[in-house]
Amino acid sequence: MFHASTEWECSLDASYSPLFFHPHIKGSQVIMDESCCTVSRIDTFHDGIVFSNRPVELEEKVMLKILQDDQKWHGGLRVGFTWKDPDLQSGDLPPFACPNLVLQGKTCASVLPDDYLAEGTTISFWVDSRGCVFCSTNPGAEGSFLFNGVSVKSPLWAVVDVYGRTKTVQLLGKQLQARTIFTVFEPESPVEDCMVCFASEASTMMFPCHHTGFCSSCSLKIFKTSGRCPLCRQKIKIKSSQGWQSLYVGS
Repeated sequence: MFHASTEWECSLDASYSPLFFHPHIKGSQVIMDESCCTVSRIDTFHDGIVFSNRPVELEEKVMLKILQDDQKWHGGLRVGFTWKDPDLQSGDLPPFACPNLVLQGKTCASVLPDDYLAEGTTISFWVDSRGCVFCSTNPGAEGSFLFNGVSVKSPLWAVVDVYGRTKTVQLLGKQLQARTIFTVFEPESPVEDCMVCFASEASTMMFPCHHTGFCSSCSLKIFKTSGRCPLCRQKIKIKSSQGWQSLYVGS
């Protein structure tokens, strides 16, 4: 038995507004350029919290480049997501994303690994449909797991804390990964094995035929090769900017 939790959507040719830093809601030590894409911390090692100007999409990569570091401080850049609209923040922002902003609720954030913090490094971080956050320094890499617990039922804004040795960062833009239309499930016992690989738990449902019995990895391979449900041969559908359309991938 399965019960639904979250849908994965794939948007083709979708047009999203530019991503930059929120021009008004920021830490007391933050200065921002006119494009709202580069932020620096004036002094101390804290009070460097900034947010994205708009909610980000699931799987949308938030890309940052560390332009300047300050070796007299320890620790470094923290990143995360909040499901509290930054415009609704009351009073001054706390000095630290971790733990202060997190403890206020509706925010998850974490420090990045030390090998991500060197000056000149380009970093991507994103959240998936399960509320898991990943980060990478290689645009083509799958990414390393950072933390989970992000609520994906509400709009999400990116959180960046220019902390410690990280002095200046630049927001490079956005990348939206293709997201297949499977519905992810939380299986009730007993757990079924994927009928394709027999190695992973069956945790996805094809859409719109609603056939189950596949793990997320095999579902993605099916989507990229035949584009049809293996049980009924119905084309998997996706949601594009023009509405619901059938998609046939491969020959």
